[in-house]
Amino acid sequence: MTDRELKEFNKRLNEIKQLGIYVPKEMTPKSKIRGVYGFFVKVDENYICFYIGKSNDIFLRMLGKNSHLNDYLRGVRKTDVHKKIEKYLNDGYEIEIRILQKIDYIGDSFEKDANRLALAELQELVNYQDMGGCQKQLSEAVKEKYERIEWESIHQSNSNIMYY
Repeated sequence: MTDRELKEFNKRLNEIKQLGIYVPKEMTPKSKIRGVYGFFVKVDENYICFYIGKSNDIFLRMLGKNSHLNDYLRGVRKTDVHKKIEKYLNDGYEIEIRILQKIDYIGDSFEKDANRLALAELQELVNYQDMGGCQKQLSEAVKEKYERIEWESIHQSNSNIMYY
């Protein structure tokens, strides 16, 4: 990483902190943390998870080129994450990013290593949905168009059954 890149990353870190978005101290331009992260909004003294994600380098996923927070700083509002960040900040809330799990490479195969990271993300997503967060978020593994049609056909047909 060049000095120029490091300076730019530190500038972005300061900008997001001024907005009320906080990242873990261990998440630095050189940290290379692979794992699962979450976005949390602080409401009163409670933190509510509104997005779970995964990355091979969480810092770059937050502040690298075409990343969640760098895009937000540049005025991009194309994803639900961007829109929720904007809403919560406009409503006066703080946002905290947390590293939920670190997932090291094992190296036995690309597919297994990739699936371990995806599984960890899915487990965290379901866990936080069970606690009331991330209610509208789908795993990337879900093929929404086809799976939603099938789910609705099963559950809507069941809702028409009259029980005596």
